[in-house]
Amino acid sequence: MPDPTVPSPLPPDPASGPATPPIPPPVAQTIPGDAVQPATEGSGLQPHLAAALASFFLLIGGIIFLVIEKKDQYVRFYAMQSVFLGGLYIALSIGLSIAFAILHGVPLVGTLLMLVGLVVRLAIFLAWVMLVFKAFSGKEWEIPYLGKLARQQLARTPTAP
Repeated sequence: MPDPTVPSPLPPDPASGPATPPIPPPVAQTIPGDAVQPATEGSGLQPHLAAALASFFLLIGGIIFLVIEKKDQYVRFYAMQSVFLGGLYIALSIGLSIAFAILHGVPLVGTLLMLVGLVVRLAIFLAWVMLVFKAFSGKEWEIPYLGKLARQQLARTPTAP
């Protein structure tokens, strides 16, 4: 009986066993509906991601993406809405803070202003969450009133050819 630890001096004869065909490499399957959108030229990001980033960083992100992105109207629309929503938040916060500082000593008026400020900030927060969610999901959504203003402003702003 030959020693199993010693290698055989001759390779096995290829004609002695059944021939097995080589296994082909797996083929990547593409599903027609799952095509990835091309990246935008200005930012180098996919449009839904660029719009979500512009929306996430409200005023500053909107300004940055308005400057960077010259062609993609989807990204520019969300960036403009972001600028308007961020500007509205800053203006209302300053206005309510000044009104509260002046009127906080008047009975019930200070409490009422505090509640109004809370409701306004909550409404802006919910609009911001919806804006980011809709931008990332690739669906165009207008913030009531601000979306119309954003469209009007974009119509007046020239874009790159």
